[in-house]
Amino acid sequence: MFKKVITPRISETNITRHIGHNAIPVWLEEGYAEVFQLFNQDITKPCLIMVNLNMDFLNEIFLGKDAEVHTGVKKIGSSSLVLHQEIQQDGKLCVRSSTTFVHFDYLTHKPLPIPHDVRDMLGEHLLRD
Repeated sequence: MFKKVITPRISETNITRHIGHNAIPVWLEEGYAEVFQLFNQDITKPCLIMVNLNMDFLNEIFLGKDAEVHTGVKKIGSSSLVLHQEIQQDGKLCVRSSTTFVHFDYLTHKPLPIPHDVRDMLGEHLLRD
């Protein structure tokens, strides 16, 4: 499982004084950056495309305390993978998400098989039920 600490910024708060829903996808992206690097160390050359994102907002996240994004691999397909992410603050589960990515060739606009070495590295972060 990957772990990323996020320090909430004042610009991410909303009128209700907690972190707004629009900041959460950015935080999730920070959480899966290391997964992208398993495919390609050069993040300026994309090789994954997001095809689905689901988020459950369970508790508010507040300014003034760090939050943690935990990222694990839920499923590995032939050309796709599903990540499970949770955002916690003060030990409380605040957001749960599931994101599906496809290994993608941006030149041909077609899916690519996930390479065996990447599949092995992803397997090290596979979540067990």
